[in-house]
Amino acid sequence: MKLHVKIQRTDDQTDQFEVDYGPDMTVLNVLEEIYRHHDSSIAYRYSCRTGLCTTCMMLINGKPDLSCQKTAEPGEDGYLTLSPLPKGKTIKDLVKEY
Repeated sequence: MKLHVKIQRTDDQTDQFEVDYGPDMTVLNVLEEIYRHHDSSIAYRYSCRTGLCTTCMMLINGKPDLSCQKTAEPGEDGYLTLSPLPKGKTIKDLVKEY
């Protein structure tokens, strides 16, 4: 299956991608797919299994959630939309500093 993804970048630019995905993929899996095969400049964080949970938190289809736990699925507009959380300083793309 194909998933259409929109990523709001720091510079008020929205990038769109079309990625292959399966029903059990998380948003983090989709980001890794984009990084490996479409755009290696995309910045995002995760710290699974290191005790720094919540570093992968972002707005997913307009709602805050953990990208490592949220199943990737399109929103009402047909796109999986990703953007940084509104609070804190955005370092780059989906990476925040608190």
